[in-house]
Amino acid sequence: MAALLRQHGSRTIGRAELEHRHADLQRFSADIGQLDVEAVDEAARVDLDETLELLVDLAKATDASIRLAARQLAVRLTIRPPRATSGYRSGTARLSTVDDPLAGVDLDLDATLARLDQHPRLRADDVRVRAWRSPATAYVLLVDASGSVAGRRIATALVTAAAVAARMRPDDELAVVAFWSRAVVLRPIRSIAATTDLVGALLTLRGGGTTDLALALRTGLRQAGTARARRREVLLLTDGIATAGSDPITVAASAGSAGARLHVLGLSDDEPSYRSCTRLAGAGGGRYAGLIRAGAAPAAVAQVLRP
Repeated sequence: MAALLRQHGSRTIGRAELEHRHADLQRFSADIGQLDVEAVDEAARVDLDETLELLVDLAKATDASIRLAARQLAVRLTIRPPRATSGYRSGTARLSTVDDPLAGVDLDLDATLARLDQHPRLRADDVRVRAWRSPATAYVLLVDASGSVAGRRIATALVTAAAVAARMRPDDELAVVAFWSRAVVLRPIRSIAATTDLVGALLTLRGGGTTDLALALRTGLRQAGTARARRREVLLLTDGIATAGSDPITVAASAGSAGARLHVLGLSDDEPSYRSCTRLAGAGGGRYAGLIRAGAAPAAVAQVLRP
């Protein structure tokens, strides 16, 4: 993956171009090599979307110290620690036998007595109870990196990845795929790397000119198909307009064979984009939600993944 990221990494951006893109750059970086963390934090409280767009560009600055500081701030503003426990998840929990007597609602006598096969006398840690547990979930996020991957689109991808990561329990899985005419697996489904690593991968992402949605879906469904979790949710972040490759509807319709649902987060509210995105979601057995601004990502993710 590192080689692919180096191959498709973004060019650096000089100070003059940064000032051209962001008229208020001096507010955050008064001089070369300096980034005012307090000013960035204050701006994020007012407009997270615009602040993340700034950080996306600063993360590609020619100045290495600015790049590093911007990436650290992007992590802090987006990624939250995963939930520490894997307990009840509304709408999906079911009774299971567990070995934590404090977590249960009823004694599982058969499972407890079965422990006699291993020990002549039952011990405290042999007790088995019935408790509500949620099945593990595998999430696959597909990020459209076609055309000009501007700050807004990367900012939206960052907050969407963060929204998915915030839902994860210790036994959940996450894959992230960036696509254009190619499909690059930024994080494979079996990865145990910290989700914070995704920030650097997304910030340095440079895509291409065409959009092969069918390739993206095939790549994402292969990731879903190898997941340990039986519940598999694929989220496609795109404007829905394919400019290369085969018919994506046919591939979307195969989501069920991978045990997955395909949800679409639409990056445009234009009528052709809306029609394409809703058709993809319908074919994939999932839901559609519009996602025009990065700050709307948590609500959009919650909308498509609701029970």
